Amino acid sequence: MITKNKRGGAGVAIFIIILLILLGIGAYVIVQSGALEKAIDPCEKSFQDCNHACGEGILSSICKEKCSYNYRSCKG
Repeated sequence: MITKNKRGGAGVAIFIIILLILLGIGAYVIVQSGALEKAIDPCEKSFQDCNHACGEGILSSICKEKCSYNYRSCKG
């Protein structure tokens, strides 16, 4: 006699459902945290690159002020 394992199919289905729920929750958290928006915001990237290029020192504050102005202009 050959018997079929009916519980095996149900276990796989439950596993897939739980996996989909976890993926949905993860996607929701990523979108709500703003990580996706920060990743694709060209103004923010340009601002960060500009600030990094200013370096440290006495004149860096003037350079960083220019970066802030450019960022506000980009967002506006």
